[in-house]
Amino acid sequence: LPSFSTLPRFFAAPRDFFSFLHLEASRRGHWVCRMNAQGEDEDYWNKSESKAYNFDEDDVSNISEASYEDFPQSDFPLNLLISEQDLQMILEEQSWHESVPRNSPEEELRFLRRKFQEERTPPPASVIVARLLIGRQVNLEAYRSLVQKTELLDEAIASGNGNAILHVVLFLNRTLKRKILHQLLQSRPEAVYHYTNYLSTRLQIPECVDLWTMLGKQHEAAMLQYRLAVTTSNVDLKRRKLAKVHSDYFLQPGASAFHARFLADQLSLLDWQLGEDKSLLDKPTLESLYHVCQKYKWTDNKSLPGPGNPYNFAKLYQISASQFEWIVLNERARSKAWKDLDGLFEKKTFIKSAFCIHIPLDRVILRLHQLEAPVAVLNTFLGKIDDTQRRLTLARKVGAMRTVIDCLVTQKDKSELLAVRNSLQEGSPERFYADNCLENLQSSKWKAESIKVSIKK
Repeated sequence: LPSFSTLPRFFAAPRDFFSFLHLEASRRGHWVCRMNAQGEDEDYWNKSESKAYNFDEDDVSNISEASYEDFPQSDFPLNLLISEQDLQMILEEQSWHESVPRNSPEEELRFLRRKFQEERTPPPASVIVARLLIGRQVNLEAYRSLVQKTELLDEAIASGNGNAILHVVLFLNRTLKRKILHQLLQSRPEAVYHYTNYLSTRLQIPECVDLWTMLGKQHEAAMLQYRLAVTTSNVDLKRRKLAKVHSDYFLQPGASAFHARFLADQLSLLDWQLGEDKSLLDKPTLESLYHVCQKYKWTDNKSLPGPGNPYNFAKLYQISASQFEWIVLNERARSKAWKDLDGLFEKKTFIKSAFCIHIPLDRVILRLHQLEAPVAVLNTFLGKIDDTQRRLTLARKVGAMRTVIDCLVTQKDKSELLAVRNSLQEGSPERFYADNCLENLQSSKWKAESIKVSIKK
């Protein structure tokens, strides 16, 4: 059985549908009887009185003019073509159809009466929402009372279809006062979501902000204004919009302190970028820190005031210690300023300087090796790892042979040390260092054995 949307357009009324079914039944019954009567006749197969279907003939008008008396109902029962349940559904659909062509004044009068009845007594809200779900055109003007409109909105929300919800909300926006509309939307967040998304997509920002404000959603209104401000291409206009959002929303009582501080820092950074270098405009804070590190003389005193000092810049814009160390490490390594790395991770105490780092040493060493740091620099950072086996594994990975040799001496693995020594190039500093370590390891072993012998004596 085809769907309602694919039914023939010439069904102007249930009578036409019955006529069509009886006509089809008569044709089928007549064809079966003729086949049985002339099945044995050879002449039948040589000639045929049946004519091919001509699409130029206007059978539509003939169907509407057919009468029930022309076709005996006992020859072909109607329930063999369609079930009673499906027939009832088709008839109901035909009764609500609005665009079927009319063939007689009686049918046009019947149609106008039904339209008039719909305007006076609209169909149930579930019927209207069902039409919206299948893409049918609907007329919501018949829903005049607030109760009917509320029921229609709730039915659309229950369907879960965003298009149906938005269609009903736009109708309510045209026919209700703004105060009443806001009261309806306040307890229906699904409708608010679709409506505000519709307004923001169409760049109706003032209407959307007013809606959020009337609903008591100050934070959502502020974030909408903020998103609009940061997308402004003109720098001066962006600066004014951000300042207005900061004063109108984030400096008010009850506003989020975190967001207020964030926006204040963004305004301060924008002002600094304008004065420092226009190529830095709209750059992230960490990229700005990288620029500061490039211009800063690391031999100067760390207490130099102003954002030109990387330490003050990080403190001013709340950059974490790990972020600061990673940016400075990469900038100094790319600049080949390896000596500056010695004092970067040293923190002075009352007694002496202590090594302090907030980044995993494994990541630091691998990054330095990737940036082609000298082996001496790699050995310095490898020496800060306490675990011997971990230090040995990492030293093999970055090719720091001196650290590899020291680890093997600590583990007193003579066979492995000898294998490493043989793999080194003759005359290289690492080869001489390995030979010295082997001699020292052998002499230490001889001294230990002599001590044991003297103890036994």
